[in-house]
Amino acid sequence: MIKSLTDRLSRTSTTLACLGLACLVLSLGACQPKGPNDTAEATRNDSLALRTILRSGIDSLEKVLSADSLGISTQTAPLDSLAATCLRFASVFPRDPYAPVALWKAAQVLRSLGDFEGAVQCGKALVDAYPAHPLAPIALYFNAVVLNEDGGVQEAAAFYLERLTNEYPGDSLAKDAALYRQTLGMKQEDWNKRLKEQN
Repeated sequence: MIKSLTDRLSRTSTTLACLGLACLVLSLGACQPKGPNDTAEATRNDSLALRTILRSGIDSLEKVLSADSLGISTQTAPLDSLAATCLRFASVFPRDPYAPVALWKAAQVLRSLGDFEGAVQCGKALVDAYPAHPLAPIALYFNAVVLNEDGGVQEAAAFYLERLTNEYPGDSLAKDAALYRQTLGMKQEDWNKRLKEQN
């Protein structure tokens, strides 16, 4: 009887040792690097979290700026932050439907900050990356206006106007672009005279 009890205890302790070893192996397995599916899921979750953070950052900054709609504040920090956040969103999430909108917002903000080159680069990036987006012809027209009115570079402005009329002939801005192109470099007096002759 004692012998059978000893055998039983021996088998029980062997079973417990095996169970303990199995638990140790399982717990060590949990510490191992995740498999491709687990990593992909974690990356997706991180990506969604970053997207949410950037979008809410853009929305918050726009609220701050709209609260100062009269432009009383002379601080440019919210504008700088808005431009940077929009550019980061577009570069991190280029396939997101909001990416061209973010580029458009960045272009407008950069123009208001006096960074005309940056504004034109954003407009160009929008058109090059999203040519079928409704903002693409608007960005071309915007670039022409910035280059002509802010930069004084009529040749570059004419390039964007021509691109607009050639690539988007059915767009409502194509007619405006053709007219604007004819007036590039005109003095205000000549423009007024031309308007009187047309009426």
